[in-house]
Amino acid sequence: MKFDLYEYIGVIVPGAIVLLAASLLYPSVLPTLTSSLSLGDLGLVLVLAFVAGHLVQAGGNLWENIVWGLSGGMPTCWVANPSKKLLSDAQLTRLDTRLTKEFKCKRSALTTDRGPMREIFVRVRKLGKPDRVDKFNRNYGLMRGVAVAFLASALMLLIHDIDEWRGALLLVALSGVATFRMVRFGIYYAREIYAEYLSLDIVTTKNKVKPKA
Repeated sequence: MKFDLYEYIGVIVPGAIVLLAASLLYPSVLPTLTSSLSLGDLGLVLVLAFVAGHLVQAGGNLWENIVWGLSGGMPTCWVANPSKKLLSDAQLTRLDTRLTKEFKCKRSALTTDRGPMREIFVRVRKLGKPDRVDKFNRNYGLMRGVAVAFLASALMLLIHDIDEWRGALLLVALSGVATFRMVRFGIYYAREIYAEYLSLDIVTTKNKVKPKA
């Protein structure tokens, strides 16, 4: 199994943000993380941040549904929307040709992760060079978690003291910046998926079997 540190960072960082906010607001429940930590304390903090990060990323799934719902759907579906300029006209023409040859369908079929869209993902990962695709996907997931972590921190601050609305507003603004980055990485991810797919050789569904000599 390949160990991918970045995948853990994408979970731990959002979880650490929430833990830090909670420790500063409720020091009687969580010792402040700004104090000196022993090696054992640091290990415990990492475990707690990892668990908290998964909970934050669960909220991230809801947050991305809201964000992309307001943006006309996930970027991978934008190729089916003439008002969205995800790819150039030349790329869209090539995509239409490939979809017709390989899947016998039109771009309108790429509105969900099922069917052709899912197969495109698999082909790019198996036959292409998915490094840049994975890079954008990881940064997307990290920013999604950070955005929700700042929102959760703002909510905790208001619950702790409603008069601290200015600080909560600052945290919401930071969440907005992270959301902006999330959207950009999501768009880059979708463009890279299709660019990589268009660079692949057309996969034939039937392989010719040579007769034995």
